[in-house]
Amino acid sequence: MTLLTLLAALLWEHLRPLRDPAPPGVLFGRYVEWLARHINAGVEKHGLLAWVAAVLLPAAGAAFVGALLGDLLWPLEWAWAVLVLYFCMGFKQFSFAAADLARAILRGDTQEAAEELAAWRSGPPPAAEEGAVSRAAIEAILLLSLSRLFGVLFWFILLGVFGALLYRLSGVCVERWREEGAFTAWPLRILHWLDWLPARAAAFSFAIVGNFQDALESWRAQAGDGRDRSAGILLASAAGALGVCLGGSVDGEEPAPPRPEPGCGEAAGPEYLDGVVALIWRAVLLWVALLGLVWLGGL
Repeated sequence: MTLLTLLAALLWEHLRPLRDPAPPGVLFGRYVEWLARHINAGVEKHGLLAWVAAVLLPAAGAAFVGALLGDLLWPLEWAWAVLVLYFCMGFKQFSFAAADLARAILRGDTQEAAEELAAWRSGPPPAAEEGAVSRAAIEAILLLSLSRLFGVLFWFILLGVFGALLYRLSGVCVERWREEGAFTAWPLRILHWLDWLPARAAAFSFAIVGNFQDALESWRAQAGDGRDRSAGILLASAAGALGVCLGGSVDGEEPAPPRPEPGCGEAAGPEYLDGVVALIWRAVLLWVALLGLVWLGGL
């Protein structure tokens, strides 16, 4: 049933891409902000308590509802799983946004493209230059593919509805509590743990569906260290698979902090935006194919 659920959710999102902010996301955003206002006292353990209330309990509750529906009629449990998975993803809208950015850059409207990108990319807006906007957009799309696609699918395959919600709600909490200091320490730590496996699975998938040798060489040599290593592995593998060089300065503010330069080959340009989206969807198809083989093997 996992394969059918995944296919149904992906088809639903393809036909009707989820738009932010979706009603469930608006309600949950208000809830996590309420938790931060009433629980945050500047102590790490309070952030862990808020994470339990905002993530663990809703995820367990959704899994319990699915089990109850399954006891009544299995199609109800399946429909519930499709609904939850659909609202946990939402990557398709960003693939459309990437195409719009590429068209704007090719028209020469780099300022317009930079402003559009700043609306859904964290951090300062990129400089209004073709290369800077292209690099920033490619990196943003890849990171969003982890948080809105690969991470959700990975944990859904392993843990079902509980895993998908656990991952997605953890990401929302970190986004909403990013400026809360020590209160964010535990949610951020947990999200790094949850990102560890899906980031590496996605990076290896990029190598398989792209340039295998360059992807693995970039992974080994250019992923970087520290708490952002999962993101570094994802960016380095994708850049190598595409044959493009990322990194360098993208922000309009000076002085820009030094950044790693993953990948190899040509400098990033708008023509690579469609390529990175295609790379991501090829990797998703690879996951679906592997899941289908596992399903056939179990018959």
